[in-house]
Amino acid sequence: MNPATGTDALFGVVQTALTIGCLIPLLLGLVALVLFLRTRATNSAASDGGGGAGGDSAAARQRAHDLARVALLGSAFGTALLLVGQLVVGLGTSIGLVNAFAGPLVPLNIGALTLTVVSAVAFAASPAPPAPGR
Repeated sequence: MNPATGTDALFGVVQTALTIGCLIPLLLGLVALVLFLRTRATNSAASDGGGGAGGDSAAARQRAHDLARVALLGSAFGTALLLVGQLVVGLGTSIGLVNAFAGPLVPLNIGALTLTVVSAVAFAASPAPPAPGR
């Protein structure tokens, strides 16, 4: 029995656990981003319509900012877990770092990085919450 085979399998299990673990934060970030976009559209429609529920109130701005923050944190954490899993396999096994990032998880990497960038843009574009009153 080749001792490297057991080590490769162990690192494969670690990568699988981290890949499965990254899905929940990525889904949370995606849901928060969709809710942010819907909240933003509702707020702009209410402020264009001359009032109504929502508008550009302090609570609506705070809600949009919080959703953008959750989207960014979820997607960044999920992306970090995914990349750490691939680093573990690339540095801990004989396949090498380049081959670890050129494997079957490339579409997930691209999706996670895209979600993180879009969430960062949404967070930067989100209205600043009002300063707390003293």
